[in-house]
Amino acid sequence: MDPISVLKGRMAEALVEAVFKRAKYTVARVGRETQMPALGRTGRAEFMPDFVVWRALDEPSLGHHSYRLLAVEVKYRADLAAYLRRDSPSRSAEVAQQWPELYEILVTDRPQSGRSCFQAVHVSTLPAGLTPVTLDLHLVPGLDIYRKTVEEYEGLVREIFPILGSHDTHDEAARKPGAWMAGRREARGHRRGRPAGVLHRYRPSMVSEQRPGVSE
Repeated sequence: MDPISVLKGRMAEALVEAVFKRAKYTVARVGRETQMPALGRTGRAEFMPDFVVWRALDEPSLGHHSYRLLAVEVKYRADLAAYLRRDSPSRSAEVAQQWPELYEILVTDRPQSGRSCFQAVHVSTLPAGLTPVTLDLHLVPGLDIYRKTVEEYEGLVREIFPILGSHDTHDEAARKPGAWMAGRREARGHRRGRPAGVLHRYRPSMVSEQRPGVSE
């Protein structure tokens, strides 16, 4: 697999993990990379989601909470439409039966106009034989994830991912600042700008969401 795609996939997982943590979910990584010793012993390669997440649904009664437990599979895809037209192991009927609350979270730096960089498919409710339809992550019923939270992390996706994925030399030249050599004088009236990858504008706040119980 293309190492750039692998890197984007790992970054997508980290961003989705951060979104759920900001939404006050507890997140546990259970992906296949954590199961390698067991796979070596058994030779079996069953589907494992990237994360299991959970959050209390109510105030404790007699010291006990009610929880909702979700399984989350994260994928980066530049072309979501093409990916959704293809079969995916995480969208099989067997997986849906094994993981009844499985969500496929799709991260893209090329969403359609007006769509989020974070989109979701509720695998467990997919109709058989039809191309899945995604929802923007903050619109998925029951997840209670705020639009403002997703927008913070979208800034990182839009800023970083296109730079990592640029292989075209002309595109690279357009993205990179002009070369500067010691001793070369800059044109009068023009100052050398900052490099293109200035990321501090999109640094997400570390403060957890204030959750009155209703998503924005």
